[in-house]
Amino acid sequence: MLKSKWSRFKEFCCRRPGLVLLILPCILILTLYLISGNEIDNLQYLSFKSYNDTDIVDGYLVWNSKCHMLSKSPLDPSIVKFVKKEKFQVCSKSPLLTTITRDNNGNSILMINEKEAKHYKGLSCCWAPIIRPVPKKPRPQEKFDSSVKIEHCVDFGNSVTLPKEVELLMVSCKENKGSKATKDKSKAKYKKPKKAVSVYDNVHPVLNPEKVLDRLNISESGNATIGRQRKLSVLLLGLDNVSRLNLQRTLPRTENHIRVKGWLSMKGYNKMGENTFPNLMALLTGQNQADSYGRCKPTVPFGLDHCPMIWYNFRNVGFVTAYAEDEAKISTFNYLKVGFVDPPTDYYLRPYMIASEKVLSIRTRFGDKYCTGPEVTVERILDYAIEFAKTFLGLPYFGFFWMNSISHDTINGLSSMDAHILTKLEHLEKEGVMNDSMIIFLSDHGMRYGDIRNTFIGWYEERLPFIYIWLPEWFREEDPEAFQALTVNQNRLTSPYDLYETLRDILMRAGGEAISSSGCPKCRSLFKTVPMERGCEDAGVASHWCVCTAFQKEDTGNKVVVAGAQKIVDHIENIVKNYKNKKGKRLCSKQKVKKIHRVHRVLDLVGNSTSVTEYFYMIEVTPGDAKFEATVRYYGSGNYSISDEEVSRINSYAYSAKCLDFGQKRYCHCVK
Repeated sequence: MLKSKWSRFKEFCCRRPGLVLLILPCILILTLYLISGNEIDNLQYLSFKSYNDTDIVDGYLVWNSKCHMLSKSPLDPSIVKFVKKEKFQVCSKSPLLTTITRDNNGNSILMINEKEAKHYKGLSCCWAPIIRPVPKKPRPQEKFDSSVKIEHCVDFGNSVTLPKEVELLMVSCKENKGSKATKDKSKAKYKKPKKAVSVYDNVHPVLNPEKVLDRLNISESGNATIGRQRKLSVLLLGLDNVSRLNLQRTLPRTENHIRVKGWLSMKGYNKMGENTFPNLMALLTGQNQADSYGRCKPTVPFGLDHCPMIWYNFRNVGFVTAYAEDEAKISTFNYLKVGFVDPPTDYYLRPYMIASEKVLSIRTRFGDKYCTGPEVTVERILDYAIEFAKTFLGLPYFGFFWMNSISHDTINGLSSMDAHILTKLEHLEKEGVMNDSMIIFLSDHGMRYGDIRNTFIGWYEERLPFIYIWLPEWFREEDPEAFQALTVNQNRLTSPYDLYETLRDILMRAGGEAISSSGCPKCRSLFKTVPMERGCEDAGVASHWCVCTAFQKEDTGNKVVVAGAQKIVDHIENIVKNYKNKKGKRLCSKQKVKKIHRVHRVLDLVGNSTSVTEYFYMIEVTPGDAKFEATVRYYGSGNYSISDEEVSRINSYAYSAKCLDFGQKRYCHCVK
């Protein structure tokens, strides 16, 4: 019986149709395995779908002959174990004791919450202006963009009208339950008077619109005479380190709200550099990373002041400008940089965050300053953004508000803010801001290190930050073609350079000028349809960061591969060997390759004939066990090249590089 079964099986396999029927299911199973592979080894597969005129193909965010960008689930099985819902925590059990309001005459009033004040006996409060001193001759070693000065604290009653020039203040309140000495009859002694106890400290920004009255040319009746054509205001709300998928995981209510309301999601938005600075510089200046450092010189006083930030161009045509960012130590233009000598915008909130962190008590959560005094740090930024937009409603403004404290060091911290961020966005709608302004809700990149980065989804998410865009109804009606193009572009490959070109488009519509993107000559405004046939090179995105790319796994023991890994270590050494202390001794250890975890050959989707082979590595070095991903180009005959912009650190170096406060900290493991 066994022989008869075997003979029938051989006969089935030997006939061509039978063989095909046997092999096809195996191929299908293998393909599905590769597609859904959870490990980083299965980076991406080469697709064989036919190309057609449709933008949307099942299983892909972007599909064309140059770009195969997979669509993945926010709860992919490989990362579910890393996902956790965090609860919101208040920073004070009581409502704020003080607030800033404006009266009918436009005066700013510091007020005490009388209802809350009843809980205290003998309450006394004082307020002190906080100023930002600017040195006449700033030097790089001076922290001129990180200094504040608190002036004399002046007592006040229930309220006080603030001088026009005050932009920032501290308020301090004490409770004095018993100020007089009393006699203790039982012991015939006098009790000493109780000392006043501090019960409340806070820092408030003061948004005074009179500061920009001359530019806006507003009459006493409040009517703007800034030109006949309506200008589109821009409000950018940014969350650091949040991928499109992580936004869906952590802010499900918020994401559902904005999607239902009709915000447009740029699903193919691919970052162009490793961290915040290059990605935001591409957005604000149109420059690539090399130009951002070479032309703008962020480590030199006045370097960033003379940098062509697009907010300067907006201000030149009558827009009111604002910039705010929390977590002062790691903010975009100050981390390993000197910042701005002069305030870069009309309303500059760095002094506010510096003072909040220096003067008030700090509660750390999610690795950052979750609470500054009685307020959640991220809400300080959001509340000011809303107040700024409300204040200049109907007038042209450009506001850039960036938040680090809730998402910089964790993929889950943002989940604690879902209800609160939703409330803020609903408040923008209630106040009429959404009927007035373009709102861009975005991030710079996804999580760059941690356990999730050891998965394919981690690699994928790091490169695809979220971006949602809202256009007011009046603009949609005025320029339906722009709205239609933006709608189409949701499933096209885009980059921060395209967003810069969009801001430049808005600027030029308002009568302003700005140079086109030097980092991406082919990039264009999202108000125009970007080409369907578009690859990362067309969008200014290097292959190292490109999610369109397909890979083929290579043998880690191959001689060419091993030599390439050594080139990565050599590149690191050429940089860190120059970092020395005052005695001339090395600060950073010399690294060696500990392990080549994986290496893939980058496949050419377009079919260009070239003698250059690109390899994508993940290596671990010693000492310190730092993990790097890097793109290395091999030209044959032992010739390799590596670009600093295509090397990324994928585990934390906050502790291992503590000895270095300049340069490339990601490469450094401090000498013990």
